[in-house]
Amino acid sequence: MPGTLTNMLKRYNKKLYTIIVILLVLSVGLTIYTFLQPATTTVQVNDNTSLIETGYDYKAEIIPNILYPNGGTVDAGKTIFKKITTAIPFSLKSTIHSKRQVTAKGTHEVQLIIKAGDVWERSFQLEPKRRFEQSGTEISVINDPYKIDLAQVEAFISQVEQETGITPDQYTLEVLPDIQGTIKYSGVEKPFQVQDRLIFQYSMEEIPLASEKGFTSMVSFTSSQVMTKKIEAFGVQLPLRFVRISSALLSIFLLVTSIYMIKRLKIDVLSTETLEIEIINKRYASRIIPVSQKINIAQKSIFSLDSFKSIIKISDEKELPIFFNKDHKEESAVFFIVDGDYLYTYETPKTNNSDMKKITGSDKAYARG
Repeated sequence: MPGTLTNMLKRYNKKLYTIIVILLVLSVGLTIYTFLQPATTTVQVNDNTSLIETGYDYKAEIIPNILYPNGGTVDAGKTIFKKITTAIPFSLKSTIHSKRQVTAKGTHEVQLIIKAGDVWERSFQLEPKRRFEQSGTEISVINDPYKIDLAQVEAFISQVEQETGITPDQYTLEVLPDIQGTIKYSGVEKPFQVQDRLIFQYSMEEIPLASEKGFTSMVSFTSSQVMTKKIEAFGVQLPLRFVRISSALLSIFLLVTSIYMIKRLKIDVLSTETLEIEIINKRYASRIIPVSQKINIAQKSIFSLDSFKSIIKISDEKELPIFFNKDHKEESAVFFIVDGDYLYTYETPKTNNSDMKKITGSDKAYARG
């Protein structure tokens, strides 16, 4: 009976204590993790974006021929036939699109560059340098028509070949818009440059397009913002500071609880022994005779039994009374049967009263029901 009570109490407290220790370890781990993490983080926020789009649209001025009897200006595909084409008119449009109003200023000019492979190159101005300054969300930097005069190009190339005696395998015609300036937003000014080229290969029979016709670039305005770092748990985002404080307080609470349980477990074990005496006396009151003094054990053969059930069994078999003597000093009790020269005893485990006082803070032991 006492062993059963003690074991049940130990098992129950051991399970509860194990759960608390596991929670304590997890809580301490979370606390350490949160304290190692910065409470805030700096992120770059995109306040405004300016998109610079540059596009070309070109045609071909041709002489009357079997394909185009009337000649004139026609839409050109990716390949222009050199023998029937006199010029390449094109339009150049460069626009700044912005989510919020900005101010753009700078200069722009347009050049035609004739290249003879890696041998030589020469630039011709199609538009002189001009200044611009505009504000808004849609700023047109360039939106003008231009023309490549193929007769002048052919005349220049022929003269260079005659004077140098060098005839490269291939030439290229490059339209170069040089746009340089700044975009200003909310007191911040950022530079930009556009040099997106329209390129044609120039050979004896055809002039094919060798580049894209549309280009984009971007200027972003960002700012730094300090954000409170958060931790996601079960689909909910919690501020790191809140998790840090909560886990620290929980760790302290669990630590105090575990210490209290260790002390409580010691008290419960001691109290269980006292409880055993009370249960036996209450259950078998009619069969137990209390005595104030222990029996004189001289000249008697003593049989020490390991449980009270053995005392009951012997009492039933021999039809003898059970005597009871309690040692208040040591908080232990002796149940015994006298059978002539034989003495059958069962003594409950002794409880050291000084240990009880150390744990409970008093001399009084107690039993917990």
